[in-house]
Amino acid sequence: MTKHVVLLLLSLLAYAAVASTEMQRSEAQQCQLRKISTSKPSHRMRSQGGVTEIWDPEEDQFQCAGFAPMRDTIQTNSLSLPKFFPVPRLVYIAQGRGVMGVSYPGCPETFHKDQQFSRGQGQKGMSGDQHQKVHRIRRGDVIAVPAGAAHWCYNDGNEELIAISVLDLNNQANQLDQNLRVIFLSISLRSSSNF
Repeated sequence: MTKHVVLLLLSLLAYAAVASTEMQRSEAQQCQLRKISTSKPSHRMRSQGGVTEIWDPEEDQFQCAGFAPMRDTIQTNSLSLPKFFPVPRLVYIAQGRGVMGVSYPGCPETFHKDQQFSRGQGQKGMSGDQHQKVHRIRRGDVIAVPAGAAHWCYNDGNEELIAISVLDLNNQANQLDQNLRVIFLSISLRSSSNF
């Protein structure tokens, strides 16, 4: 009986290994691009502060790589549409300077029981906010935004702020499927666009 169970487990393990190899082979065959081409954004979302452009993640070159590109152009003295993505994101600041705010997922400090602050010499018993960070950004910066973080940008410079992003759709944080899901946390738009 034990030999049959061991034989069955070894057979299942071998089957899983072969299936995994075949799946990797078929994925590699699907992603044989002869050349990478330029393309235009498929969606444009205008707001009072600027424009958010998203390329179609279903294009072969993006689907093969497992990412979705996006570009935010923010006018001077304007705020970008606050956004939430369930996937991690890399942001490259191509032009301009400003401030980027990121709200990380988690409980507010009022719910952390194991953090106690004592009033001592010069201390006011307050802590820094661990879940909301504001960063100064400028041309050439690369910012990693984790999955599940809401964020916004404010352009306080004298030229347009252009931020180019890459969203990792193959990441395990994108649990449902490899589709792009953008949640804009604002409702005052000049024109609407379907994503």
